[in-house]
Amino acid sequence: MVWHFWVPYLTCIILILIVQEGHSKQRCLDEEPPLYSKEDNIHVVVGASLKKILAEPAMGKLVQFLNSYCGNCRRFAHTFRKMAVDLQKWNRVLRIYAVDCARLENVKLCRDFRITLTPTIRYYPSKFQRIRHGIGTDIETTIPSEIADQLIESLSENDYSESKGVKPIFDPIEPGNKLNDIYEQFDNKVTYILLVHPVDMGIETILNMLPYPDVGVRIIKDAEMFAQFGLKPCKQMVALLNRSGKAQLIKPAGKSSSAYVESVAGLLHQNGHTSMPTLPPAEPEYILSEGYDAFIVDYVLNSTKVLFQADLEQAIYQFLHVEIPKTAFISGFKFKALRHIIRLFRRFNVLNRDGRRMLNSLVNHLFEVTEITGEEFRDVVDDLQTRLDPIFAEQQYVGCLGSTPHTRRFSCSLWTLFHYFTVLAAQMKVYPPSSVTIGLYGLAKFFYDCKDGSMYFVKLAKRMNIAKVRTHDEEILWLWEAHNEVNEKLAGDASGDPRFPKVQFPERKHCPDCYTHSGEFDRDEVLKYLKRVYNLSYLSGDAEPHSRRSNECKSKKKKK
Repeated sequence: MVWHFWVPYLTCIILILIVQEGHSKQRCLDEEPPLYSKEDNIHVVVGASLKKILAEPAMGKLVQFLNSYCGNCRRFAHTFRKMAVDLQKWNRVLRIYAVDCARLENVKLCRDFRITLTPTIRYYPSKFQRIRHGIGTDIETTIPSEIADQLIESLSENDYSESKGVKPIFDPIEPGNKLNDIYEQFDNKVTYILLVHPVDMGIETILNMLPYPDVGVRIIKDAEMFAQFGLKPCKQMVALLNRSGKAQLIKPAGKSSSAYVESVAGLLHQNGHTSMPTLPPAEPEYILSEGYDAFIVDYVLNSTKVLFQADLEQAIYQFLHVEIPKTAFISGFKFKALRHIIRLFRRFNVLNRDGRRMLNSLVNHLFEVTEITGEEFRDVVDDLQTRLDPIFAEQQYVGCLGSTPHTRRFSCSLWTLFHYFTVLAAQMKVYPPSSVTIGLYGLAKFFYDCKDGSMYFVKLAKRMNIAKVRTHDEEILWLWEAHNEVNEKLAGDASGDPRFPKVQFPERKHCPDCYTHSGEFDRDEVLKYLKRVYNLSYLSGDAEPHSRRSNECKSKKKKK
């Protein structure tokens, strides 16, 4: 989070001029690099293409629905990436996908698939086209080994009748099956047959041997059946046979699927057989901002910090165009929370004149109905905007811009917006105390799909007695304390921005008077600081958006 002081007038003028020029060079938010890539063995899905993907036969699909601004999703990314690279050995029967629900193009997709919290991980079988749309198997864990165990069971039940090439066979060998029969079951396209006992070991070994297309793996359910192939049942758990029925010499280091695969792979490589190519181990990447973004980040870090109009607008834009529209159905307490939040937006309006008109009409509409779908809400917003001049001409963060992709941005802008609202509420006194923080509570509980962040804030609000705030000054300080507690929890977290570490604010260098001699916060001075920082007169509008850059962003979206 960025906390802002007054900057000298000349510095502000210089920044405005450079930002104005920079708008012609900045990239659109939609150009933000995805959290995953094909190099991670993860296919990034945008828009409606997932529906076609899930209809593809003979292939299991593992889909992670994520939200790139969520700290828990970014924290999980390294684990998921590493797991996906390891699971590339199953690529003949499994594809791994990622859908970012923070993207505008994926709003309808995430709504249709009923994604309410992220990350959500689902498995879809090969015959998904026969199942009602949107229904898959939720994987209720983020531990790679547990995900793999569930996938092993699911993939063993998949339908591979429409597979291209050699099909895996998970059914155990039938009594009376001869070696020639087994080769014929693999269309005589394999060089070796690997027999494995017991069943659970055999299933895992079938999947782990998929990178070696010269070997067909079959399961021996009853060890006595090894005798059908001239082997001694009492000593046999695994055997590799060539076409003549001769057992090949393999010496597994242990009784595990990985040990079996390793021993067979060693023999295959000795005999000149190759495996399918694999990706290198996944390594985390820290891509720092460059160009225009780098200038803004450096300015924010090295200046006395200003509250930016752009950040406030971005918070509202994301909420109106993404967070609400991807909610399937809004009624009851959730609808009341939505109505209250939009009323706050209207009363403490940070948008232009047409933005105020849009919010007025939106509030009126929400008082004419008692429930609404996310799709209907989006249609209302879009309809209102088509009848007005541009409201959100640019999509660019300034004070909340992160130094790396996906960091800060929306979550930072939400904190900024509601801190700003608490100060305005104290000045205007048009709503009772706690109206702003109750609005943030409703947003976190019903419309913030970052699972960890939503649940933590709801528990924090109850523990800190959000309903007992009695004055506007108490409300300002309540949100400050809550924010500092969240910062303390996230300090040093892997999901954070390396150049904007989570610290207790205000820092001493920004507000020396906010600290007592013993190093504790002086609440009276902190209150003065917050009222000064989030005062309307300190709001910086980073110059008028550059129309040419806006047109470039729009034209790129049309091409997509």
